[in-house]
Amino acid sequence: MADSRVLVIDDEKAICDFCAIALERIPNLIVTTEHRAKPALKLCESGKFDLVLTDLNMPGTSGVEVLKLVKETSPDTPVVVMTGYPSVDNSVECLRLGASDYVLKPLLIDDLLSTVTRILDDRRLVEENQLLRRQLERKSSQIQIYGKSEGMESVRNLIADLAETNVDVLIWGETGTGKELVARNIHNGSERAKKPFVPVDCSAIPAELFESEFFGHERGAFTGATERALGLMEYADGGTLFLDEIGELSLPQQAKLLRALQERKFRRVGSREEVSVDIRLLAATNRDLREEVVAKQFREDLYFRIHVGEIRLPPLRQRLGDVEMLLDHFLVLYGREMNRPDREPNDDAMTVLTSYSWPGNVRELINVVRRMLAQSKRKVLTLDDVPAEIREQASSNTEQGRKAGFLGEKARMMEQFEHDYMVQVLKTCNGDVSAVARMADISRQSVYRMLTRLSLDADDYRSD
Repeated sequence: MADSRVLVIDDEKAICDFCAIALERIPNLIVTTEHRAKPALKLCESGKFDLVLTDLNMPGTSGVEVLKLVKETSPDTPVVVMTGYPSVDNSVECLRLGASDYVLKPLLIDDLLSTVTRILDDRRLVEENQLLRRQLERKSSQIQIYGKSEGMESVRNLIADLAETNVDVLIWGETGTGKELVARNIHNGSERAKKPFVPVDCSAIPAELFESEFFGHERGAFTGATERALGLMEYADGGTLFLDEIGELSLPQQAKLLRALQERKFRRVGSREEVSVDIRLLAATNRDLREEVVAKQFREDLYFRIHVGEIRLPPLRQRLGDVEMLLDHFLVLYGREMNRPDREPNDDAMTVLTSYSWPGNVRELINVVRRMLAQSKRKVLTLDDVPAEIREQASSNTEQGRKAGFLGEKARMMEQFEHDYMVQVLKTCNGDVSAVARMADISRQSVYRMLTRLSLDADDYRSD
């Protein structure tokens, strides 16, 4: 948990010392005290504090002056006023100027601790909500993973197994296969489920904002930094940080990220203090990071840092048997959302849709469902409602099949055959690549190339 910083201002040094000793009871709290007017005002201008606790009546300055200065320089910083001379006028004036609360002198430890704890908790909640609005615009509308194919059954089993651990996980898969959905399911099945799940699209973060977005920044750290801001790693404290398309990060960005992940510590931009966090990392990529490492485009040490657990998502073309189930699910889901309930395709439309190769995977299927629902008012969806490019591919496949005869049909079905064959042999050989090579009567190198091309991993088929 990151430390919170409190500034105590009182012209009586004994009161400052009392507050410092009392506030030590609050975990992760750094207390700064000042009993001199000018240094106190200078500290207020720094914007470094999460809460300012000030006396109301002081020589050389006043609590009202402190309050005004804090609200001018750091409007989101809460101020608590201490006073031994309470009055309705004073209370109303302080609250009107933005004070969060006031405490009465002589100070009671329990009242002081409860007030400071409550206000710091409220401030952290506000910061987290601000970051949530800034970063977490994408939400997954469906948590259940649909599909009866062997590939998806294997994925569900891996999710359940990895959710019980706290290891970092690398999720491989083509664009649109549902990598974020897998990550959310790992998080939801883990002990961190009640803590934040923070998804980050690495390809969408400008290079110049990388450190600020990941690690946060202090007020004045750069032009436009008018307030201290939490970073993504700090917001994910206690929960899960999901880095989507981690392969898009540049080498300098990878180096900065690696250090933070290794130590689970970092510095906000403009700060010398280290912040410690407890996060679980889930990373996803549509690239072959091993090839990126060989090409010096991805750091080998970062690859091994994130590649502890692993899940490989099969593309939709390797599980065409799941398409009908997915279509039924999304027609119901988006039918309700778009006020198009009870829509279903007829046999001709379903035949074309289930034979399409879906290069954009589940994301493309969702877009097609939404297009069909938006453009048709009929309860039964026909071929006319199927997008033209899908109809054209189906027609082209049929024509090619007629022209090419047996060889054309064989070529079209080869990838699915190879996938199903290798899955069966891997199961029989308990994931032993040498045994697979002997059974298939091909070289080990050929087995490895085929596994890579088919997005299969021999380790997934080894029994404990």
